[in-house]
Amino acid sequence: MNNLFGSRKGHREGALDGLNLFFGALLGANLGTLEGLRLVSFVQLVTLLACTVMALRVFSTSENRPFAFMLLAFYCALVAALATIPELAPRGMAPDDLRKLVATLAVWVLFVLVLELVSSRVERRAAQKALADVQDGGAA
Repeated sequence: MNNLFGSRKGHREGALDGLNLFFGALLGANLGTLEGLRLVSFVQLVTLLACTVMALRVFSTSENRPFAFMLLAFYCALVAALATIPELAPRGMAPDDLRKLVATLAVWVLFVLVLELVSSRVERRAAQKALADVQDGGAA
């Protein structure tokens, strides 16, 4: 698994692009089932989802890890609140559609988190190996 996501230049980016393409299409398919939603609720939901997707992208690209984690956690909390607090659920949206939408986002976030954690570990190991090689070369 480490080799898949981090051993060669472009593997991590390719995996992220693939995840984003797939889940973006899946999110679009989920949104296509929302005929009963009022326009105001639809715009609010789309805005929240767009911000969540942007937070995922920031998480994948930001070098400021604490900020990226907090931003992603904030939007995950908003989506969780949307799913668990009945007053926040979009009016006119079937509960099953909301659960599917939240499940889509949850799996997407999970995949990105795993990819980032695996990639970070691989990058740290490569940096440690490079440092050790430099140190060994300097000692010889």
